[in-house]
Amino acid sequence: MGSSHGVGARAVHFVGSFPADGTGVAMRAMLDRAGPRLRTLPTGETRRYEFYIQPILADLVSQGVLEVKKPGGWRSSRDRTIHRVPRGAELTGAMMDLGYLRETEEALPIFERLRHEHELPDLALQIGMPTDFTLAFIAMGVSGARTYRKAFTDATVREMTTIREAVGDDVVLQLEATAELILMAKTQPFHRLADAAFGLGKGIATLAASAPAGTRVGVHLCLGSLHNKARATLRDARPLVDLANSIVRQWPPGRTLEYLHGPFAAGDIPPSTKAEFYAPLERLALGEGTDFYAGLVHDSPTEAQQLRTLHLLERALGRSVDGVASACGLGRRPRAVAEALMARADTLAVAAASDE
Repeated sequence: MGSSHGVGARAVHFVGSFPADGTGVAMRAMLDRAGPRLRTLPTGETRRYEFYIQPILADLVSQGVLEVKKPGGWRSSRDRTIHRVPRGAELTGAMMDLGYLRETEEALPIFERLRHEHELPDLALQIGMPTDFTLAFIAMGVSGARTYRKAFTDATVREMTTIREAVGDDVVLQLEATAELILMAKTQPFHRLADAAFGLGKGIATLAASAPAGTRVGVHLCLGSLHNKARATLRDARPLVDLANSIVRQWPPGRTLEYLHGPFAAGDIPPSTKAEFYAPLERLALGEGTDFYAGLVHDSPTEAQQLRTLHLLERALGRSVDGVASACGLGRRPRAVAEALMARADTLAVAAASDE
């Protein structure tokens, strides 16, 4: 699959966030580093890179859509602020501006200029957005997510639709499933029951089905990275594989699943070096045309150790991965670390291909 892109190496994938002072700085830094190995270029999410969803929720509070129920310091995901609907109000998607369209409109002319400068006509703009379930869960907790998820769904679908109408085939919408994979990881070995009870894979597929026909979609499975600390860790790759397969089984026709990105590190925890951790990848069943990006790039191991880990993962998978990536966005790291991780990803992509 990966070789069909014709750059002689695995792709490099950037999840989305990047520590920079502005969108243009972030996008240029990522493109200058990875160049033709990038298939999508994120915006850098510079307005929201440090605390991810928190700025979106703060906007909803300022819009009068939500109010603070329990203040939090955002020192960890447990310490997050929990919100509620103001007394006497009804929460609907029409009331909510999540900001993705504004981010797209700012990034689009920058993207078009950079794509032209780098002579990469097939490069797509990548817009990351948490799934409706993740957004509702982080905003309002379990009970609030159950009660008000539809409003978050409707608001997300409206933004997906307007972005698709504005950019067309040149955009890939990355659905970011953080709460979904964390629930799977925390309930292992009963994670399939969690998938069924909460409709985790089905919910992601249903959200994609609500986008306009022809929309290009990527899925980023995530374990969180607030302050470079994950919310959960995987005992092995089974929850990731089972959630991915659940998504693919229920994927809607007419929407392209461009890629699935899975994390094999977790915040400051490097990827496993044990073969049994990766063994479940043998069951990964992505459809034809869907790339698999391995989120194993990390700053703790040496380059040689990372390369051995990549080969271990690929032996379990039974083929080469289509791209390499960090486990999450680079925005929660200092700029120097982000630069080093970009260089590590680029080196691994080339070195791994040259070893074949």
